[in-house]
Amino acid sequence: MDKRLSIALLLTAIIVAVTPMLFPTPRKAPAVAPAPAARVPDSSAAGLTQSTTPTPMSAIPVINSSDTAPLLSAARPAREEFKSISTAKAVYQFSNVGAVPVSAIMKGYGNLATKKGEVNFQVSGRSLLTFAVVLQRDTIRLDKTAFQTMPQEGDTASGVTYSTIAAGRPVTISYRVDPAHYLIHVTGQVGGEGAPAYVLIGLPSTLPAVETDTTADIRALSYSFKPQRDNARGIPFAKLDPGEKKLEPGPLTWAAVKSKYFVLGIVNLEGSAFEEMTLVGGPRTSKLATSASASVVKAVKNDAFAFDIYAGPQQQNELLSVGRDFDHVNPYGWSFLQPVVNPIAALCIKLLLWLHEHLKLSYGWVLIIFGICIRIILWPLNQSAMRSSLKMQEIQPRLAEVQKRYKDNPDKQREEMMKVYKEANASPFTALSGCLPMLIPMPVLFALFFVFQNTIEFRGVPFLWLTDISVRDPIFILPVLMGISMYVLSWIGLRNAPPNPQAKMMSYMFPVMMTMFLANMASGLNLYYTAQNMASLPQQWLIARERAKGRKPS
Repeated sequence: MDKRLSIALLLTAIIVAVTPMLFPTPRKAPAVAPAPAARVPDSSAAGLTQSTTPTPMSAIPVINSSDTAPLLSAARPAREEFKSISTAKAVYQFSNVGAVPVSAIMKGYGNLATKKGEVNFQVSGRSLLTFAVVLQRDTIRLDKTAFQTMPQEGDTASGVTYSTIAAGRPVTISYRVDPAHYLIHVTGQVGGEGAPAYVLIGLPSTLPAVETDTTADIRALSYSFKPQRDNARGIPFAKLDPGEKKLEPGPLTWAAVKSKYFVLGIVNLEGSAFEEMTLVGGPRTSKLATSASASVVKAVKNDAFAFDIYAGPQQQNELLSVGRDFDHVNPYGWSFLQPVVNPIAALCIKLLLWLHEHLKLSYGWVLIIFGICIRIILWPLNQSAMRSSLKMQEIQPRLAEVQKRYKDNPDKQREEMMKVYKEANASPFTALSGCLPMLIPMPVLFALFFVFQNTIEFRGVPFLWLTDISVRDPIFILPVLMGISMYVLSWIGLRNAPPNPQAKMMSYMFPVMMTMFLANMASGLNLYYTAQNMASLPQQWLIARERAKGRKPS
């Protein structure tokens, strides 16, 4: 058993190393490569001089919603106007103060933390975004500026335009809501004399906890971003120490802040990019990191800029509809596992969604069918591997005898062992094939572990006695069933086999370990694993009968 476990671990390491080579994450090159942006001079100096020496963008102060919230609440202009735009999917509200979206309510997604109302991205009156205009010698914060609401052309119900004069420059910001998706198209203009200008966009410093398990929701808070020439990456709030500053250089395709199931992101149009992103760790009042701050720099070209806002659920079809690799906003797995887990997780999600759509069944039944299908697909491989295991059990006494007889003559020992393998129509690598059935389902299990942590399609889905398959079984029936099914599999596998104390001990220990490990995991994951075990019982029983009859493997 020790040798087989070592072999299994070795093969797992090989799978981890090889999978990224076989299934690389696709990278979509932008249609037009962005031109190198000029560097922005330092605008934080008290004395404004005529010096033209460029200063790195990292010197730009971070402008974020957590900073502006006290200003907005303490000194709001007398005339604040709001405009609400409702679609079939969401309700968005905009304010003329700062010309920003201030809330986004998700229709059909209840707030499970309070059991009241629907999910709203707004936190304590803070706006969802903040803007500042960075000029060559100055930074103009717009968070307290009262914009004028301009007349809309065309469909006035789906958009709003704001305009103001800031530091002698006309600034216009327009929003147009996509009625079919969770998208807001943003266009803006910064007038002037053609001098370089940049827009500093502050992302939310947090998102509200809206899940039953609020602690898990808070722990999932993170910023994500997508370099144009690299895979998407995520930085959890917990990984940013208070006051710690991280600079992520561009060009960046998009940047986002996300909780467990919801995300707010700003996405560039094809052919454009964000220049860089700055992240700063927020203060902590407990062990949980509840806030952080992030700002993104966008170059103003020809006095104009544009990007999209996605404010909605991390729903696969919706993320895919955004394009620009935004479906990678939630990188699955820990950083070292992402190259392996991400492609498998994406495939698993597509298969589960396809089964749900075509079979018209609850996701609970879909997971059972998915687990059974995996075992049916692996049946031939399992059959071959189990028979290889039978063959090894048959020749093991002969191999042990040869090892004992020629222990002082290694060359003769190897020669006689090869004769035993040849007579039994086996090879020294036969043991490896016996480990494959254990390893092949494991990447799927790992992928599903992360899928259940952040895939909104399973959020609040009931099944039998379960009220939500994305959270743990409240009465632990499924983890116990999973452990029992695993023990029964091991018990059948040991029937009529040569005595093996180690294997017998593991047949007790492993089910208990897996039950304890999965007890607090998503009940859907336990359901999938239990279905797999049940589907494996007939094959294990047939092999046990074959062993009992002394039938030689074909």
